[in-house]
Amino acid sequence: MVGTLLGTRIRENRKALKLTQKDLAKIAGISASYLNLIEHNRRGIAGKTLNTIARALSVEPSELSDGMNQSLINRLKSAAIRNKQINTETNRIEEFAARFPGFARLIARQSDQINIRDEEFTILSDQLKHDPYFAEAMHLLLSNITTIRSTADILAGNSNIPTKTSKRFIDNLAEEALKLSNTAEDIFDYFEPTSEKQVTNLDLSPFELLLEKNSYYLKDLEYKKQTIDEILSSLNLSSEDHAKTKNSLNAYVEMVKNLPINSFLDVAVKHSYDAISLAKHFNTDILSICFRLAHLPKRSDIPKFGIIQCDASGSVLYRKQLNSFSLPRYGGACPLWPVYRSLSQPLQPIRAMLDMPMGDRFHTISFAYPTEAAQIGMPALTEAVMLFTPDYLMLPKISHTQTPQLAVGLQCTVCSRLECPARRAPYLLESK
Repeated sequence: MVGTLLGTRIRENRKALKLTQKDLAKIAGISASYLNLIEHNRRGIAGKTLNTIARALSVEPSELSDGMNQSLINRLKSAAIRNKQINTETNRIEEFAARFPGFARLIARQSDQINIRDEEFTILSDQLKHDPYFAEAMHLLLSNITTIRSTADILAGNSNIPTKTSKRFIDNLAEEALKLSNTAEDIFDYFEPTSEKQVTNLDLSPFELLLEKNSYYLKDLEYKKQTIDEILSSLNLSSEDHAKTKNSLNAYVEMVKNLPINSFLDVAVKHSYDAISLAKHFNTDILSICFRLAHLPKRSDIPKFGIIQCDASGSVLYRKQLNSFSLPRYGGACPLWPVYRSLSQPLQPIRAMLDMPMGDRFHTISFAYPTEAAQIGMPALTEAVMLFTPDYLMLPKISHTQTPQLAVGLQCTVCSRLECPARRAPYLLESK
């Protein structure tokens, strides 16, 4: 379906800009009647004509030809089956997203909000039942209350207490009352953080927004056209966001310093963009190469790379997703992804070809690395990355012809591999 909706996407983007078919056809150098056939998906286009139309519509050609972000499609599918009493046209989700992208994003965002609220309720319920902090805090509360009550009973029931003793009891009473107040405030902050501590789960960080806006390639930093301070001054950040964004930008600059883009691309072409080979050439770690490959300029002669970074619990630390490969933001991805297997094999690169249910294929390199030395009785803290690309034909042939083929999905709820032994949740669109 996605491939057949190029014309629909052109039509909706043209209408949003209030352009007539005649106006757009003139810009593209084609007849209005031919554009009409294109917009009704009766003729295909590519190359120069597609690029010209995309520029006229102020969008990337890939947004027209590649279709909607797969992550958005998956989120709409989840939203479609949330209320099973409503019969939704799940076979037309991609068409809906192409024709009404604004409403599609709205529905997906509201579905995300519901999912997050459900998770929060589950977490709070679990905290109330099993959280050791809450249990200890309640013990302290009861201990404070018991002490206050006992002291108050002594003072109230005995009028002949010497002044010195009475003062000591009153001091103890005030001290326990203060402890009670502090404990109550700590519990309140624990379950309902102040606005300064809250994190808006649905919103990206300023650095992530900056990367997305620039297709994950900060040209001004690559060629020293702007300084970090100049970029920060244009973002209007809070003090906390300012510090975090500055640290992230410093890390980006360090990557540029160690692997300058022009010299890196020259070598990358010779090594067919193979991460392991490039790590050997530059005498550096695979992690640095993976992040450099994930932050290259967007060009037709350069493979598209995505990346996901997680810790040993599977929590996502950083991600760059592709239209055809959506990534989780807070975990919950396919447990068969090699990035998770690599955590049990630190410092050992793992190649794998991922075969998706819809026919998409990706070459991946996964690599786990310790972030802190192991201590006696404690394991080393470990993180892992998975670099992936659908443009595996641009890599050395041996990297994808002699590589394990894994039948995986994105996440269980939208994966149609019903017999998968690793399934943790039912397929949402399975016919009843």
